[in-house]
Amino acid sequence: MALSVLVIVGILAGVLFLDLSPAPQKPETSKVQTAQVSSDMSTFRSSYFQFRDSGKWVLKADESSANKYIYYKYKGLNVEHQLIVYVNQVPIPLYLATARVLPVRIVNNDSLDITTVSEPCVSHYVGSELHKIKTVSINQAQMLCDPDTPQYSVVLSQIDGNYQLNMTRTDGSPVKLVITYRDLRLNPGPDTLINIAKNFQAL
Repeated sequence: MALSVLVIVGILAGVLFLDLSPAPQKPETSKVQTAQVSSDMSTFRSSYFQFRDSGKWVLKADESSANKYIYYKYKGLNVEHQLIVYVNQVPIPLYLATARVLPVRIVNNDSLDITTVSEPCVSHYVGSELHKIKTVSINQAQMLCDPDTPQYSVVLSQIDGNYQLNMTRTDGSPVKLVITYRDLRLNPGPDTLINIAKNFQAL
């Protein structure tokens, strides 16, 4: 009887010791795993092209057409960014003229190799030259310059070429794209456009 009691007490003491012992430390891999798999990037796709960016872009179907895709990016109820892609169509100067240009190179006929967004094109007007909309070349890329617009507006333009980006779709057919962008925030900048351009692809 005494022996049985001692055995039971010994077992209970062993179990209690195991419960109170500190658990072995797990390696801190959760941060690395999160960094590898987490992404706030989304793909936005049309019949002719796709692009990736963070946040939520909305295609405005009531303002778009078969040859013009108009996207807005919102923060709450406020529009902060606008992206327009013209397909096989060149818009009139009123809609094409911008303050800046993003020179690009077309890679593999369907993607873009980007540079940096230029300073405002008004610097290409000299002396008392009339500030009318005109074609200028910045970093070897032609654009239609609106020298007096207060907006942060940008057109993509091919180096040694212009804003008509001749690309190839996945079925081998040619497509001509004209891409304009506007940052409507109080403190605009190039980051969102750079993100879109480097992830842009003809489909």
